[in-house]
Amino acid sequence: MIYGLADAEEKETPPNVLFILVDDLGWKDVGFMGSMTYETPHVDNLASEGMVFTDFYAGGPVCSPTRASILTGKSTARTGITTFLITPWQDADYVTHQLALSEFTLAEAFQQNGYETGLFGKWHLGYEMKYWAANQGFQTAIGGTTSKNAWKLAYPKNEPPVDQLEVLYFSPHYLTHMEDGPKGEYLTDRLTDETIKFIEANRETPFFAFLSFHTEHTPLESKQKVIEKYEEKIKKKGILGLDEEESESRKYQNLPEYAAMIQHMDENVGRLLQKIKELGLEEKTIVVFTSDNGGKDRVTSNAPLRGAKHNLYEGGIRVPCIIKWPLKIKSGSQVDVPLISDDFYPTLLDLTGFSLLPDQHMDGISFKNILTGESKKVGREALYWHYPHGVFQGAVRSGDYKLIYHYKTGEAALFNLAEDIGESWDIGTEETETIQKMKKMLSKWLDQSHARFPSSEVIMP
Repeated sequence: MIYGLADAEEKETPPNVLFILVDDLGWKDVGFMGSMTYETPHVDNLASEGMVFTDFYAGGPVCSPTRASILTGKSTARTGITTFLITPWQDADYVTHQLALSEFTLAEAFQQNGYETGLFGKWHLGYEMKYWAANQGFQTAIGGTTSKNAWKLAYPKNEPPVDQLEVLYFSPHYLTHMEDGPKGEYLTDRLTDETIKFIEANRETPFFAFLSFHTEHTPLESKQKVIEKYEEKIKKKGILGLDEEESESRKYQNLPEYAAMIQHMDENVGRLLQKIKELGLEEKTIVVFTSDNGGKDRVTSNAPLRGAKHNLYEGGIRVPCIIKWPLKIKSGSQVDVPLISDDFYPTLLDLTGFSLLPDQHMDGISFKNILTGESKKVGREALYWHYPHGVFQGAVRSGDYKLIYHYKTGEAALFNLAEDIGESWDIGTEETETIQKMKKMLSKWLDQSHARFPSSEVIMP
């Protein structure tokens, strides 16, 4: 059923959507954002052909929360998916352990509007079979998880398959799994192959292809020849063999294995985009490229940003983002408006000409007008984050100001990102009115979002 199209022209030829989500890709892990070590010519070319968002944020500092926010248009506080699944807190009643089937996902919205939908790669939004991607709007679902526990939930009588990454692959009807490839096949290559097959099969039909790479997540698995290439490159730059103090500072991106993984990802993005061109679909396809959280500490550097995956400093949540659509989006453009992964749902519906679903994407705001150059604002007062795990932080960004609040101690820090992108000096004692105002904003948002906390050791803002 097709509904809510803006006009007859869009009804006849709605654009395809190719969404590329990279796992743990840091803000500075790509050339167009300034990496001097990692080589990403294909992603850099995509950036030159699309719009780059310098101040784009993941919904959470780990994978599952952000994935949920992309597919629901809701904040992680509202979905209750505030950390990765399965977690050490999996028995806690303040953590949701799967994406609820009651959510009308972005994939379901596209499917109901006549699109073929496909998920390729990491899911991480529910381990029991009933919560798999095929029950969340994806007609084709080739992907899964790196957890043996998930296999045991689905197939309690069978041993999990033995392969390099222990990946469980599932089909739409759970009858078969992705056929084994040749010995030594590289997962990132294979997932791209499967995505290309899907696009080729649906070249005459609007499609929503969601390629969710497992890379750059640890373990660091790369091809040996490429590792050797970066060993030589890094030695020539003189950034291998740092002393302990320098290593702790994380000034350099100096792991050859990680650099090689970045190259493998980039090569596959290039293959995918080349296939889109070969099929004559370039002007008919919206391409989104982003990450689910910031880079992981000790395998990459997010400098000049402070922090990394697992916390709410900029290094944990600010991520690369490119959106390309030659028909509507100016190539080589750049935007510094703060946006968040909750916004993808309404924006993609808006771009493709379908009616918005505000009762579903309650926290997302369409930034179509920014993409088309009609506006430089989205009419939002602030962005919010809720991470009641590990570091126990909440955060608010309003304009250039960023508040970090610590739930266990009640301490708060205030930063001006325009003057201090590295969040290196707390201006809270100088800006007492601002810090109090933003604490109240956070408290109100937590209440309105029905945010969950452990039963003890929490001091509310």
